[in-house]
Amino acid sequence: MISLAGGISRRLFHLRMQTRAFNAYHDTFSLRLASRNYLRTRKLLLIFYDTGSVLVVFGMFTAVILLFWTMVSLSSSAFLRLTASDTSASLLKRALGATSRAKSYSSTAHAINPIIPGLTVPLKHLPLILFSLCISQIVHESGHAITAAIHRIPMLAAGASITFIFPAAFVALPSARVEELSSLDRLRVVTSGCFHNLTFWLILLGAASSGIGQWSLSAGYEDVSARGLIVSHVEADSPLSIHLPVGSFLTTLDDLPLNSSRDAWSTYLLDPTSAVYKQGWCVNVSELSGEHGTLRHPASLKASSDDQQCCEDSDSRASPLSCFVSFETMEKYCTNPVAILSKMQNRCDSSTLCLESQSCIKPTGDQDLLRIMVHQQGTSTKDDRVVLWGGPKYEVWEQVQTTHLAPRFDILPLGLPLLLADFFQYLTLTNLSLYLLNSLPLPALDGSQLLIILLEMAFTRWLYRPSTILDIEALRTRGGRPHERRVQQVLRTLIIIGTCTLLGACVMLGIIEWMSV
Repeated sequence: MISLAGGISRRLFHLRMQTRAFNAYHDTFSLRLASRNYLRTRKLLLIFYDTGSVLVVFGMFTAVILLFWTMVSLSSSAFLRLTASDTSASLLKRALGATSRAKSYSSTAHAINPIIPGLTVPLKHLPLILFSLCISQIVHESGHAITAAIHRIPMLAAGASITFIFPAAFVALPSARVEELSSLDRLRVVTSGCFHNLTFWLILLGAASSGIGQWSLSAGYEDVSARGLIVSHVEADSPLSIHLPVGSFLTTLDDLPLNSSRDAWSTYLLDPTSAVYKQGWCVNVSELSGEHGTLRHPASLKASSDDQQCCEDSDSRASPLSCFVSFETMEKYCTNPVAILSKMQNRCDSSTLCLESQSCIKPTGDQDLLRIMVHQQGTSTKDDRVVLWGGPKYEVWEQVQTTHLAPRFDILPLGLPLLLADFFQYLTLTNLSLYLLNSLPLPALDGSQLLIILLEMAFTRWLYRPSTILDIEALRTRGGRPHERRVQQVLRTLIIIGTCTLLGACVMLGIIEWMSV
């Protein structure tokens, strides 16, 4: 049993807990690495963390470049919005109003995109994000603990803290002992945390590419992607919750089979281009009238003039009618889409496949209509039904989640594979984010200590090793002569201020862009 002796401190919106229970394990590990029996292990670890030091230095420069590129991208976007004329803006809004949000989902506009629950990702993913952040923090701090043990630096305490709702982990080391190390040894200790995040990120990528996740789930879940997709979640306030309950089996979107690819659902719903209709429907010619007429119904053979405007009006979403076009003559007709699109039979790709008294028509591509085919499992295709959605396609993607894995046993939850996939994705992103973010030369981050060491190595002997007899004066002057130390301090201050400016500019420009959408 581990005692959490060490203490708990509380301040406003901040809770900190630390323990010395792991100190003995850390000291034992350090003594073993110092013994002759583990000499080869220690050398291998030194080579491993030397490689990590190089990769973290590379990550620092990469993070600064990404930050600068994001600022340039956000600045150019803001400049284009400010310089655009009112006429151009109104035309752009009219032409792309229904697809701009879909484009924001399907493409990445900037080098760095923040993970903000409720804005950039669903709010319900917040527990997954916090849990993955906890694991990533533990992975990070374990790097500092291991390199400290390699260099015989004792661990004072280990612990965790919560600020607001954000968790953090830490390892307390004696700063005086760390300062006694050579520049190269200190570089290992400082960069080991970021290197652990990078290593864990590479391990996660390798696991994803190997397909080990799918293999482990195959014992309890069946892959049904060859037949379609299963609804795993629907927003409670969505009108689709009645028509597409959890467990519904979906086969097609419009005329796109969902078994065509694993990403068919997201790709089609987030694509701002027109709908795909490979076939039309056979409709009696006697029910069609006028060059731009309406589809006549038995109860009403004469259409009003308002009904004939749906094909000319670019924004006809308020009307219950939709515009249809003939395959051969391209003649347009206005009609209620439910009467046609809900049919399972009478499909055609030309009027030659219809009766002499019929014509083959289909919806025009600019209509906000989505035809979802639902198959009743265990029945024939005759029992399939059609769910029609009127509105932008991306809204269906927002409100409905699907999976290609069906549980083999009733006790297994349908949404478990999707939950694990989301957690795995956030765990991968948080480790990569901690690798890059902590490499930045910012106060309170590993990057600021990394910058100090790099400047020290540039101005002095980078392989400096202190003598066995501690020389206090040598430690004080290790950074070089007085004027060299002043130059280092000026350069460090300028670089940190520049990085803070870049970060602040990205935050402000990002807020401006979000408010203008």
